[in-house]
Order: sequence, then C-alpha cells, then structure tokens
Amino acid sequence: MERISTGNAAADGILDGGFPRASINIIMGLPGTGKTILTQQIAFANAGHGRPVLYLTTLSEPLAKLINYLQTYRFADPARIGTEILYEDLAADLADAPEKLPERMLALIQQHRPSLIIVDSFKALSDLMPDPVTWRRVLYQLAGLLSAYDTTSFWVGEYTVDAVGQRPEFAVADGIVELTRELLGSRDTRYLRILKVRGSNFLDGLHAFRITAEGLEIYPRLVSPRIAEDYAVSTERLQSGIVGLDPMIESGWLRGTSTLVLGPSGAGKTALGLHFLREGVRLGEPGLLVGFQESPVQLARVIRNFGWVPEDLLARGKLDLLYASPVEMQIDTVVREMLLRIEVQGIQRVVIDAVADLERSARDSLRFRDYLYALSQHLAARNVTTLFLMEATGQDRPTGTISGREVSYLSDNIVWLEMHLEHDLRRSVRIVKARGSAHQSRRHALRITAQGLVVEPEDERCPPR
Repeated sequence: MERISTGNAAADGILDGGFPRASINIIMGLPGTGKTILTQQIAFANAGHGRPVLYLTTLSEPLAKLINYLQTYRFADPARIGTEILYEDLAADLADAPEKLPERMLALIQQHRPSLIIVDSFKALSDLMPDPVTWRRVLYQLAGLLSAYDTTSFWVGEYTVDAVGQRPEFAVADGIVELTRELLGSRDTRYLRILKVRGSNFLDGLHAFRITAEGLEIYPRLVSPRIAEDYAVSTERLQSGIVGLDPMIESGWLRGTSTLVLGPSGAGKTALGLHFLREGVRLGEPGLLVGFQESPVQLARVIRNFGWVPEDLLARGKLDLLYASPVEMQIDTVVREMLLRIEVQGIQRVVIDAVADLERSARDSLRFRDYLYALSQHLAARNVTTLFLMEATGQDRPTGTISGREVSYLSDNIVWLEMHLEHDLRRSVRIVKARGSAHQSRRHALRITAQGLVVEPEDERCPPR
C-alpha cells in the first residue's frame, strides 16, 4: 500500500510507514492539542511533488492569522506558499449555503489538482448544516468525490473521543488520530493516539509528544523488542568494584542481567551504583548513570568524597550522566534518550537512580510497569547490565513494590540493603534473588568508608529480623 509521510519519522513509524494514499483521515482533539501543527507538518512534507497541497480554512481561524503563526516553525518555508501549498478560505463561500461543500470542493480540485486536501476546521462545517440528514448526504458526496480524484484528505476538528461513535464523519473516515492534553501533577502532558487506520497496521496506545520549534516531537510508546533468532545468553560475570560483594553471587553478576537494589534512604544504593559504573570504566566498559536524585554538581561532590576524580570518571567515552529533574521529567523522553545514548556510545553498564522517580513521571502505575518491563527487555537484548535503584522502608518486604504492585519479577537479581538504628547505625546487605546463579542469602555487614563501600564476610552482630 502506498503511503503518505507525515513529515515526522516517529509518527510514520507509529503508522507503519504513514497514512495510506487516497485515504480520508480525521485529526481530532480539543483546542491547543497540536492538530493544526501536525497537519501543517504533513502539508509541507508532501509539497513539491508535482501536485500542490490545498489547505482550506473555515470558520475556526482566520487565514491570515494561521499563516502568520505558521512562520514561527522551522519546517514551514514561506517561499513554498502560493505555489506548492495553496491556502483558501471557505468561510465566505459556505456560511449561507454549507450544503454546497461538495460543489465547492469539486471546483477547487478541478482548478488545482491537489495531491492533499486539508480542511481546518472540518467540524465547523458540520455545525453549519441545517440538519443531520443533509450532513450525511454531504459526507457521502464528498467521500465519493475525494476518492475519484486520487486525493488524500485530512479533516481537522475539535472532537472529543465520545464523538467517534456518534457522528457520521467518523464512519466515513479511513483513519482517525486523536491528540490529547492532560494535566499530570503541575504540568501538561500531550499524547497522540491512533484510533483507526483502515486496512493497515499501527502501534496502538498513547504516544507522548512535545510541541517545539521543529513541530511535533513524538516519542512512540516503548514496546518489548523482538528477540533475534541468534540471541545467546552470556555466561560472563561482571565485578561490582565493591570489596566482599561479588563472592555473594558466585563471582559477580551475569552480563546482560538486571538487578533491583532496594533499601531506605542513606543505605548506600547510589554509592553501590557508582562503584558498579566505576569498575566498568576501569575495565573499558562505558557506563550511563540515569539520575533524578543528585544534580551533576551534587554527583561530582559524592564522587570526590570517595577520593575519585570526577573529571576523569565523567570523561567522554567513560561514564555518561543523563540527569533529569523529577519535577519536569517526562518518562517517554528519558527512556528514548537513554536508549539513544546506549546505541551511540556503546554503553555496557547502566544505573537508574531511582525507579520511583520514573514512576511519578508516568501517566499511571500500569503504564509504568509496562514501560519498565519493555525497558528491561531492550537492555537485555543489547546485553547491557543494569541496576535499578529503588527506595524501600524497613517495613517493606524485600520484593520491590511500586504503588502496591510487585515488580521484583522484572529483575534477574535483588539486592536488599538495610539500616539498623540502634546505639550505632549499622548497614547490611543480602542477596534475596539471583536468577541462574548460586548466591549467599545470609546478611552481611555493609560499611561506607572514605574510599567507598566495603562488605564484610559475615555479620554476626546484626540481629535476625
């Protein structure tokens, strides 16, 4: 099936290559969700192929205002307006006789022979119709006309999702794209969702996006990767860089596995992750710290306190830092940036500090669990060894729960850090789970020294729980 590009690689991927040619598509959403920007991107992406793009405005927004704001986006080339992209205003022609829409559309098609026709806003035309019967007749004539002249059309409207099952234009449409804008905490989050593409595959679900000077920057929903037929499990074991910890799991973690590190604040989770990454750098394995707790300045201070040199550890090709403030963080952007850096830099070790911050940036806990599972599968398929750091109180069981939902099954290993608040503060570590590995389950003492973490062989002082 021949496709029409959206001008956006991510959107084309979601649509399995773009919109089918000669199809009728509805771009729907409340005001301010980005409908006009998306259709303008589609217009400029498909202009200049011998047949012009016809952009028709109605009663929703004056034509002069539309073109004025359009020029603030980099994808828009004013030199193409009037030749490759033609703008027409239907408001004056149809205000008194909206049922003449097919007649007016036929005249424009015969005059310009457009490859694409965009009507913004199409819903405004339906609101002008005298009755539902007239509107259905107009829709039937319009659909036949567009199909006969090999024209791909986009009808833009301020529809809500309830209208899909009630209004006749949605039955005519071959494709339906919904743009939404939702309040998440103190910030807005925008999503794109494909409701229908007739005779075509597409990636369903919510796909986050941002509006930038480039247009819509879309982050497709993360799904589990396809496992290649030649995918083989590595038996290589990695060192943590912590004295006394590696013998607790045979001789270290298996390469390509994921480890959930649980413990209360101050138990040593971040320090454990830094040791793991630093050991990788020492062995020539680039690492990535995805951090939401410490800013780059705070992280450099922690590294220096262990007697390490931040400038050496954080040098190019060694340890990369992906920092995002938990206040403004968007889970889709963080995950996509993480996978991009892994591919470009050949990252072999990753530490995510902390998992709960990612959850708070997600739309809901179920969506977050899906993201976490898909992310762990992407990392495993790339043979990347990962530590997920997660805060847990002393009252929690060492299984790892988020919003009351257990996530321990997502990890191959679980390391449980505890703090015993008696006369002296004592820290301890135990291996709760190590898939495919023999491991010691007894509690060991964990000390934070000026040189970093040290695990003592056995801790007889820590009382049993």
